Amino acid sequence: MKDKLLISFSGGETSGYMLYWCLLHWSDKFEIKVVFANTGEENEETLIFVKKCAEHFKCDVVWVEAVFHKEYRKGTTHKIVNFETATRSKNLFEEMIKVYGIPNQAYPHCNRELKLAPIKSYMRFIGWKSYYTAIGIRNDEVDRVNSRHNELKLLYPFVTEKPITKPHINFWWSNQPFRLELKGYEGNCKTCWKKSDLKLWTIAQETPEKFENFKNLEVKYMRHIPPNRNDEGKKISFFRNNRTAAQILKEAGSKLKKAVDDSKNINFQSSLLDDDESCDIYAMCGESSLIQELKK
Repeated sequence: MKDKLLISFSGGETSGYMLYWCLLHWSDKFEIKVVFANTGEENEETLIFVKKCAEHFKCDVVWVEAVFHKEYRKGTTHKIVNFETATRSKNLFEEMIKVYGIPNQAYPHCNRELKLAPIKSYMRFIGWKSYYTAIGIRNDEVDRVNSRHNELKLLYPFVTEKPITKPHINFWWSNQPFRLELKGYEGNCKTCWKKSDLKLWTIAQETPEKFENFKNLEVKYMRHIPPNRNDEGKKISFFRNNRTAAQILKEAGSKLKKAVDDSKNINFQSSLLDDDESCDIYAMCGESSLIQELKK
């Protein structure tokens, strides 16, 4: 009997290549389920890319979205959607904020509630109680490996089985009939608060309308403090150092330097300096020595 494997498909190119690699090399070893969690704040290009990957790799990708409940201690569940019915509005993010408040560096619950929780809910729904999870973290970002990877049954094929870096990913996709049509600094989530300031300022200069949802949500909910948060009397905003979307837009107007689009870089010898943006459902800071443990 095969072990079970969940492929957590984020909608990015590393995750997309991992999906292809796992299907090619691990289909005989595992019973595989592929799941993508839509947050409502994904770039449309991400949704198109997920759809194309499923079609091109000839696999079934299950799309899930979070369902929030106001009842005390009732956790987030899921509903199944598809490319056509996936949420493309502020509604899903707003429903999360009603229950948990505005997410930010101090309270990073958007990843937990919009991705991890609905995926776990779906896995319970299909009766999978024990399974491995394949995570799209590369060899050049090993510090994001979860230190509890053995306990959580997390697998990192691009660290242990096929160590690769961002330029390797770019090279592979440059030879495919389609790519994720986003610049390297844009990422899947339109204005993720984990992005570096330089990335946020560049996005604000090029597509300021992407900040409108967060801007409106801050105006509406910055005084909304859920019972589980010790922030009474404070104004809560999305971005680092208690900055609002309006402040990011204002700051961007005075910046001349722009973020570099690294999506076309195929130089394998490059020194890859990245910020800490990662919305992988299990990503966390760990020790670089974990790479040795993972390879045991």
